[in-house]
Amino acid sequence: MARRPRPAGNLREQALGTIRGRILDLHYPPGSLLSENQLSEEMGISRTPIREALRELAAGGLVRILPQRGVVVSEPSVQDIVEVYQLREQLECFAARLAAEHVTDADARTLAADHAEALAHFGAGHLQQAYDASVRLHAHVIALTRNARLARFMNQLGDQAHRFGLMTLRHGRAPQALDEHGRIIAAILARDGAAAEALMREHLRADRDMAMAAVLPTGLGP
Repeated sequence: MARRPRPAGNLREQALGTIRGRILDLHYPPGSLLSENQLSEEMGISRTPIREALRELAAGGLVRILPQRGVVVSEPSVQDIVEVYQLREQLECFAARLAAEHVTDADARTLAADHAEALAHFGAGHLQQAYDASVRLHAHVIALTRNARLARFMNQLGDQAHRFGLMTLRHGRAPQALDEHGRIIAAILARDGAAAEALMREHLRADRDMAMAAVLPTGLGP
């Protein structure tokens, strides 16, 4: 029996998810040239959904489309980091304050469980899993605001925030970041919005500084 062709939209989503994941986990590091033909062969799908996925990634800033040259994975600059963290500070500090006002007992258990999981993975040397659990903390804080528009704005920053977060992880910031997460959670559970906001600001600024230090020695700054 002949196989039915997969819908074009599904192929585009498949290509988008695969390429985005490989960029974010540095399988395709900054500066890498991406070939539509090679990607098509690797994923076993036609070039059209690959091309559509690359255009969407270009709109999100993860790749740049260079006329006559192809597609290159974007190299983060200091300006990129500054802009993303300026927005994150405004949105996530506000979110931490709201989270402290809205947190329920069930929410508290979720936050505590995610943090415990992150600590356990870190203690076992599983840095990627520890990072993934820590990312969920930030997502839960945003969800606690009960503000759909805020969640949408944060989602637009998601790829860049994830990319810079991994940069800080690879440069040894995990122990400090986990300690900061613990203090943010404690403030939220104490329903102390002012403290949660201030601690989130300290956390994000320390992340920003580490990301900038990671970029500058490589010559990727502006």
